Parts: sequence; C-alpha cells; structure tokens
Amino acid sequence: MFGNEILNGKQLCTALGISTTLLYKLLENGMPYHQLSTAGRRYYHLSEVEKWLLEAGYNQKTHWTK
Repeated sequence: MFGNEILNGKQLCTALGISTTLLYKLLENGMPYHQLSTAGRRYYHLSEVEKWLLEAGYNQKTHWTK
C-alpha cells in the first residue's frame, strides 16, 4: 500500500515476522507509530521500528524476542 518503508500494521507484521498479538504488546511498550489524525489508522516506518526494537533490547534470530 505505502511502499517498502512506510507500512500499515499488517505489512509491518509480515516484514518483522511477528503476530498481531506481539504487535499490540510492542505498542503497549512504546513502539513508535504515526497517525494522520486521532481517528486515523496507525502507520509505521520500518527502519524506525527496527531501530526501536534493537534499542529496547529485542533480538531477532528467527523472530523478535526480548
């Protein structure tokens, strides 16, 4: 939908190899996202999310874990 760098939630889950359940847990822990309005959908910058995951102490072997 947006390309390779800006992703919606489903695309982010696919790119990171995670479930939607883990996506929501990461959001609760402060994972960065953007919205165009308060009622708008969230979208994510892949490089920004990957940087946050590494800084937050998550590792990727076959999937993201802490």
